[in-house]
Order: sequence, then C-alpha cells, then structure tokens
Amino acid sequence: MLSIMEDRKNVLIVTDGTEATQNMALRIVNVLKGSRVVSIKAADFGGQDILPAKVYFFGCEKPNPASFAYISTVLRHINLVGRPCGVFSPQSKEAIAYLSDLLQDSEVALYAQPLFEKDIDQVKSWTDMVISKGRGFNLDDYIGKVPGFPKKGILFYDITTILTAPAAFDHCLDDMVELYKNKGIEAIAAIEARGFLFAAPFADRMGIPLILIRKKGKLPGKKISARYMLEYGEAEIEVHLADVPAGKRVLLMDDLIATGGTLRAAYDLLTGAGAIVPEIFGIVGLPFLNYTKNLPDVPVRTLIQYHNE
Repeated sequence: MLSIMEDRKNVLIVTDGTEATQNMALRIVNVLKGSRVVSIKAADFGGQDILPAKVYFFGCEKPNPASFAYISTVLRHINLVGRPCGVFSPQSKEAIAYLSDLLQDSEVALYAQPLFEKDIDQVKSWTDMVISKGRGFNLDDYIGKVPGFPKKGILFYDITTILTAPAAFDHCLDDMVELYKNKGIEAIAAIEARGFLFAAPFADRMGIPLILIRKKGKLPGKKISARYMLEYGEAEIEVHLADVPAGKRVLLMDDLIATGGTLRAAYDLLTGAGAIVPEIFGIVGLPFLNYTKNLPDVPVRTLIQYHNE
C-alpha cells in the first residue's frame, strides 16, 4: 500500500466518505493552502498513515460510521499524546461528540476542537496555533484534580494550579490570543470570579474592553439580570447595562464549562442588551456533563477537555 503520509506532511484529514463531509474536508484543504495537507476516506485508511502528521482532522456526518471501526482499533494501540485534532461534522453535534470521545478515549488529542461548516474559515488560525504553541506543553499537568469537592462524589478540576505556574498561565493566554486575534472580537465578557483572572490579561493583550458578569448584589450601577437554575434552587447574575456594547462582537468566557447554565444566562443577558456573542470560551471543558444541551448554537471552545470524572 502506498504510504500517503511522509515526514514533510503536517496535516491529515480522515473522513467517513459522505458527500457533505468530503465537501467540508475540501474546504479545510483550501483554507490550509500553504500547509501540506492529505485528505483520505476512512475506508482507505491504514495505520501507518497517521503517525507523521502534526495535526489531524476527523470528520463524519453521523455518529459511529462503520468506516471508523478500523481507525478506532488503530488509535487504541498508538500513543499520540499531545497531537492536536479537529473533529468536524456538517451539522451533527452527536457526530462531534462521538469523534471527541473516540479521540480522548485513545489519549490522542491535546486539543479536540469541534468544527461545524460555519467554523471552517477559522481552521487556519487554529492549526497554526496548535502547531506553534501546543507542541510539547501538556496543560493537564497544571490542572489540579480534587476528589470529593465541593461534595462527595464530585471530582473538582482546579485551575488555581495554572495561576501558580507562570509558564502555564502564559501558555493559556498565548493560546487565547492566537485563537481570537483574527476573529474581530471587540470585547470580552467574563463570569465571576475565576473567569476574570484569564479575561483581564487577555483583554489587555487584545486592547479590548472587559465586561464583568457578577453575582447578584455586587454591581452598584444600572444593571440587568438573569436567573438560572442550580441543582437545588436558583441563582442570579447581573451586568452593568452601560458596559454592554450593543451591536459589538463580545466573546463570552468562564474558566470552566460544566453544565453550561451560568454561561447560558450570561449569553441571554448580553444578547438581550444588544451585543453579538459569536463564541463561548473556557479554559477547561467537561463535555460529559452535556453542556451543549444548555448552551446556544454558537461555537464552544476550550483549551482542554475532560470526558469523564
């Protein structure tokens, strides 16, 4: 069999072979002009083809296509820790979840970036970022895992250990800037309290305003509020109305995305005041808590994901 990947190649795209997914793969190839890219259907895939690539894209139209069975077997036997991946589908969130689980179960992806058709134009900046910044740095090493907090049965992912490691903190900020420097972001809105710690230096580097979304009773000026459900009861967040720039593109972020309830309320606050929220961002994502069910239909990006406790 002809080996399609050589050391000089740096991007491999594997698809389920359906027309819609193949069209997305072609768009990725076109966006990555200047990079060396190989696109192949999963049915034609061989294990030796994946090893030399620096970035991988996996795409399917529906979850669990039969053509991916062999890839699943190969990935479980190949150590590709730290290799960044994009997972894409024309329109299926379920297919994205399937691909992310496939990769994370195999310990393949340092980054598993979900991409839909509307996101393809952002592929180049993401690919450039993970090649230049992601190589050799494992953010997982700097995230604390605390069992039984805040209550028994919960594993708490602690980002304070990032803050005590300047290299890890700087890495996160560099990645955030690389992700968003060319996306026309005009302000960033962050949720109390740890979201402020990343959003403030990011806003400074980008030269954009920082909007604080706070718990009820913390803001003195004219404000708008939104309620959201907790496991037991309700909570409420507020923002100064004058701080929200109507008609401007505002990135919404928190340090960690769990169930998505707070972020959804914050999204409703911002858009209700006239802002445009093109994306939601978090340092850590916990997709096993199904946050996509609560969040609006906009891209959700994280620097690292955990798929189980």
